[in-house]
Amino acid sequence: MSVLTQLVDNPREFLTGWPTEPTVYERDADELAQLFSRNDARRIIADPILRSIELGHVRDGALVADAPDADHPTATLVLNGLHLTWPPLRDASRQLAAELGHPVTANVYSTPPHASGYGPHWDTHHVLLAQVEGAKTWRLHPPIVADPLDIVHRWTKVGFTPEQLKQVRADADTITLTAGQVLYIPRGWVHFGHTTERHALHITFGVQLLTRHWVLRQLLDQATEHPALRAALPPGLSSRPAENVARDSLTTLADWLDLLDPAVVGRRLQSDQQLAVLGVTR
Repeated sequence: MSVLTQLVDNPREFLTGWPTEPTVYERDADELAQLFSRNDARRIIADPILRSIELGHVRDGALVADAPDADHPTATLVLNGLHLTWPPLRDASRQLAAELGHPVTANVYSTPPHASGYGPHWDTHHVLLAQVEGAKTWRLHPPIVADPLDIVHRWTKVGFTPEQLKQVRADADTITLTAGQVLYIPRGWVHFGHTTERHALHITFGVQLLTRHWVLRQLLDQATEHPALRAALPPGLSSRPAENVARDSLTTLADWLDLLDPAVVGRRLQSDQQLAVLGVTR
């Protein structure tokens, strides 16, 4: 069975285009539990060899210094980078990345009853949030920043204005996930969750999106092969009108783009995409 089949109801339809709004899928709780459980979290904490890339506690939106504990009474246990260190999630992430054509990461969050972890925030990637144990209530609000990029739009850099935060808390929709349900959250959608009377554990598969901006960055690397684009700008640059420098550079770039063969560029992009899915950069 494909990993995408474990997470969404209709993989073929899902692959025709990213859903534009949060969507809940009814899946098999036992299958999801094979990927990770609270017992697995206990094993990771007890065995230094199995430790995740990042391990810590969050309470009410802030990191706390408590010792890692899968059964902590008040704080959410955060296990990041399990696509690198935990075999079932490593294999699942690699397969899911191959199916989607985009790199995939995997984190786990274990939250005790009557607790919350991170406050309102957005991700710069799509999320498939698989509820493995218990139940968690989520608040969801449309994006503050459309299609955010990690290098400039991460919520920890941009943040909320007081008015935006007030609006998010007042207008966010509410949904409660129970074991076996998977919530798809498009990038940019603001979300924050809390538990009630039950402990909750979920896996977050982060689809680290390759975008048109990513394509431009790959093209920029290919532009190094064009002598005209490698040419130095003229002396006396500080006294030259910047508009003229920009116009000349844009003309040179446009001339180069007209020379490109989409088939040749496509083969290079395909190689870069496959490397990205494997977590490799040139």
